[in-house]
Amino acid sequence: MGEPRGDEFVDERRDKGANGPSEAGAGGTDVLDAARGAASGAAETFMSGLTAVRSVHEAARRHAGARGTLRAMLDALEEEERVLARREEVEGSYDEIVREQSQVAREAGEKVEAMRSRVDELEGEAASASKELELMRESHEREQRPYRRLTEGARGRLDDATRVVAEARRAVKTAEGQVRSATDRREQSIAAANRAVDSSQARLRRAQDELSRTREGGGSAFAQLQSEVAAELAHVESARAEVGVATREAQAAVDAAQTHLWTQNKSLESAQREAEEARREYEAHRQEYEAMVERDRAEERSLEERIAELRTRADEAKADHDEAAERHDQAQALLDEAEDVHATPEETERLRGSVEGKRLEVSRQEGVVEGLAQAERDLRARTRRERVVFGAVIVLALALLVLVVVLLATR
Repeated sequence: MGEPRGDEFVDERRDKGANGPSEAGAGGTDVLDAARGAASGAAETFMSGLTAVRSVHEAARRHAGARGTLRAMLDALEEEERVLARREEVEGSYDEIVREQSQVAREAGEKVEAMRSRVDELEGEAASASKELELMRESHEREQRPYRRLTEGARGRLDDATRVVAEARRAVKTAEGQVRSATDRREQSIAAANRAVDSSQARLRRAQDELSRTREGGGSAFAQLQSEVAAELAHVESARAEVGVATREAQAAVDAAQTHLWTQNKSLESAQREAEEARREYEAHRQEYEAMVERDRAEERSLEERIAELRTRADEAKADHDEAAERHDQAQALLDEAEDVHATPEETERLRGSVEGKRLEVSRQEGVVEGLAQAERDLRARTRRERVVFGAVIVLALALLVLVVVLLATR
């Protein structure tokens, strides 16, 4: 390859070492000259290894580039072979393709038109049914409105009657409390009056006993005791009269409270009857209204189901339309391809020539790739020693660099 080999560098160094003493004169064993020669040899070895590495890299690059070119040529050849094979297949089956695909395109086109008409028909029916549903809902709303108002009014009256019943119950409880209070006051008043009678009778008995003991003596003391007995007797009669008055007054209060309670109970019974009537009226209106709503909703659901069915059938017709349109397009594409191939035989001939030319180019390129591959293998074999030495020099240099860094860091 015109590149110096490692053994040539060694021979040159040997020649220089052999001739050196004769050129240096009597002082040829000088240590400085020996050191310079060693350094020069090391530099030459390094450069030889670097050149070998570069040469191998360049050979590998040329080989890879040639292989990439070959791949591109093979891809282009494969594509043209595919196109040529397709054109030859179409040309060979031209009459059959035209006959079959014309029939497919015709039938598919007829189905496309039929499905388009069917879709328009079904969508029109669905739109009409939707409009009918809208009008039906408006009609139902108008019919339901009076019944809904009656139901709402009955519900309001029921709520009012329920509140009246609750108020009447509270009034009854209040009246019952008043009866209990009046009864308690009556008992307390009668008991107080009876206690007053008992107290007056006790004082009367004491006065009478006193009078009996002083009856024999006579005089002013006896007369005074007689006056006291008469006074106590009057007190007893007055207390007994108070018992009757207290009893009558307390009983009158109890009777009034009981009368008020009876009135409140009657009011509660009346409110409960009215509430029950309001409940029956509300239930009747509610049931009538709900029955109407359910009946109308059933009619609306029936129409909604019909609309959904029409739309489903329209979607199915659309799918059939799209499938037929796709078959028509595929058949038409095959017809167009067949007509184009049949009308341009010169293009087929051009492709045949191009394919043959590309095959020759590929064959030549394969030879180039093989030659470059062999050259790369030979170069790698020839320069193996130089590249190994170069690698060792690099490793040694790195080791020395690390050693220097470590020494500097540990100072």
